[in-house]
Amino acid sequence: MLFYNFNTLDDFIKHDLVPNVKEELKNLDNVVQVYEKKASTQPESQLKQLNSIISLAQKLIANLNEVISLYEKNVDNNFEEIKANLVEYNKQGSQLFQEILNYENQHLPNSPSVTPAINNAIDIELHPQDNNTLIISEKDQKAYLPFYYFEIEKIFNAPNNKYKCKQDIVNDLYVLPLSRFKYSSISRFRESFNLITKKEHSSITKAIDLGLELMFKYNLNPIIISACRTLEELDIYLDCLENNNLEDFDCFEIKFEVSPQIDFASHKA
Repeated sequence: MLFYNFNTLDDFIKHDLVPNVKEELKNLDNVVQVYEKKASTQPESQLKQLNSIISLAQKLIANLNEVISLYEKNVDNNFEEIKANLVEYNKQGSQLFQEILNYENQHLPNSPSVTPAINNAIDIELHPQDNNTLIISEKDQKAYLPFYYFEIEKIFNAPNNKYKCKQDIVNDLYVLPLSRFKYSSISRFRESFNLITKKEHSSITKAIDLGLELMFKYNLNPIIISACRTLEELDIYLDCLENNNLEDFDCFEIKFEVSPQIDFASHKA
């Protein structure tokens, strides 16, 4: 999304338009490639949704190419038309990413039936406290997310609570199948969107902005976004990642648990 304060749109067009539009075109091209690939592999029942996403992304690309063309021909004479195109672009951009979210939420891969390892079990009833460790378990095919205990209490005590006990909340919201993160780019967008709307309770516009910013940040594991309890934690992690100082990240501990490797050589006759 091309985000700006509408009151300063004139300045945006004069000073920031071209680099922002070119970056946006790269992101949209990536969206088209991702969903064209999906359309070639997914069942026919999903093609209508996938084709709608692809078509809308292509319309947005055409819109931005027209903006660039108008700008290069004569920015002063075409100023109002450029402005109208940008406003329309942001409206349709919101629709595009809502369609992406709808599709991804409907077609999350089913998690395998796995019994969690006993060392990863979080007994919230026995230990009513914050969990400050993220465990990414290849063995269990699950991610065990950090949480604040007061958030568990808040959900449990809410008038519309659907859970029988606090442990059910942990198991449902903070133990996620790794299959959820199979498509990294879309997972980064979805988890960023959820962080802003569900944890920060902020605007959809801000959520889409962050989602698109991180969608193609290939060195960022989407599980980390899901594990961050606040936007501040994510910002700290991104700073550490950017500076190649992940050892300085101390908002929560990150542990990786790999499946045991079978030594075939030791079984040779």
